[in-house]
Amino acid sequence: MTALLDAIQQRYACHQFVVGQAVSANTLALLLEAGRLAPSAFGLEPWRFITVQDEAGRAAVARACYDQPTAATAAAFIVIVALVAALDPDSDYVRARLEAEARGQDLAPIDEAYRAFYCAESVGNWAQGQCNFAAAHMLLQAAHLGLGSCPIGGFDAENLASVLAVPPGETPALVIALGHCAQGAPQRIRKPPV
Repeated sequence: MTALLDAIQQRYACHQFVVGQAVSANTLALLLEAGRLAPSAFGLEPWRFITVQDEAGRAAVARACYDQPTAATAAAFIVIVALVAALDPDSDYVRARLEAEARGQDLAPIDEAYRAFYCAESVGNWAQGQCNFAAAHMLLQAAHLGLGSCPIGGFDAENLASVLAVPPGETPALVIALGHCAQGAPQRIRKPPV
């Protein structure tokens, strides 16, 4: 009953990873599955995940992240990309996702609600925010596996998109640095729940 809370309490932002200690393909697959299962509004899952493990790719991602120590020492990255253009209400992507969300029921109410939302919101910002749900799942899965992680929101988005060949209509939302943490967990300092 407390296993999830244990993972939540163990999770912290690792700022220095052990250099040369790889993250296994099986571990990355588990993290991607955790992200895939994350909730999203309207069931749209407005993301895709790019893994980076090779040395040249990691160095390029680290440069796009301003060479901060967390990025410079990471053994792997998962970059969460927001699918902005795909979220047009008339796109095949949206149609397929809303049909899945309707689960065989009348699609019209969901479609109508999404169209109203789409007209009222900045969909690009919303999609990037939705990516945080997938990130949270991945970060907790990493903690559960004893793997160090750190979400990185400070990066040159244009450079990162270029390095990863992200097509127009998509935008990097968050970088997750992964590896075996070189330092022990710091004392958790959190404000009380209110």
